[in-house]
Amino acid sequence: MGPKTGGRITKQEIKQDRFVSWVFYLTEQFQKHRMAVIGAVGGVVVVVVLIVLVGNRQRSQGREARELFGRASVEIRAGNASLAIIDFRKVLDEHGGSNLAELACFYLGNIYYAQRDFNEAENFYRRYLKDFGKDPNLLASARWGIAGCLEQKGEFGTASDMYYEAAKDNLRGFMAGELLSAAVRAACAAPDSTRAMRAYALVEERFAKDPTVLEPVQMLLYEHKYLPPPVK
Repeated sequence: MGPKTGGRITKQEIKQDRFVSWVFYLTEQFQKHRMAVIGAVGGVVVVVVLIVLVGNRQRSQGREARELFGRASVEIRAGNASLAIIDFRKVLDEHGGSNLAELACFYLGNIYYAQRDFNEAENFYRRYLKDFGKDPNLLASARWGIAGCLEQKGEFGTASDMYYEAAKDNLRGFMAGELLSAAVRAACAAPDSTRAMRAYALVEERFAKDPTVLEPVQMLLYEHKYLPPPVK
């Protein structure tokens, strides 16, 4: 499926999906404290990986790659997703050895995901994993994206597996609770009690003292009769 053109991506639309909403939340938090870093690459970029990679790796980039990336960043902020896709693709295809290509690849996944083009989104997230992803947080984010695409396409069991593996590999990371909750949710949608209880075991291990994660998961498992209801 090709890129969808002519539609403005608004925050209201994006907030309908947990994964994309989470990306926006993280980005806004980083923007409050790291505006100087964002400005250094030319334009305000609404994607958390910019901070992680550009902030930690001060490697020079080609002028054309910087200009394309900066222009795409402005385009996506202005709601011109179709134009941003063109420039991010040029960064990825013509400047594949740069850090900006890594960012462009990940961001293309985010754009297509927000447009609900889950096949294209999954392609770019998988390309990110294959060609780039080394940072544990970004690796977990890409897997989250893939799992979200699979879930949206109705491939619930496989989605649950991807959520679970992403959480398991970064169990102390800030995304673990959301990932494990999603693993249980997708397993219940399958429905697959084995997958659901496997993810729940990690929820109990990691979040036994965090009711904001534990209790919603338990309620879902009660509803599907995978856990016995609490004794009143």
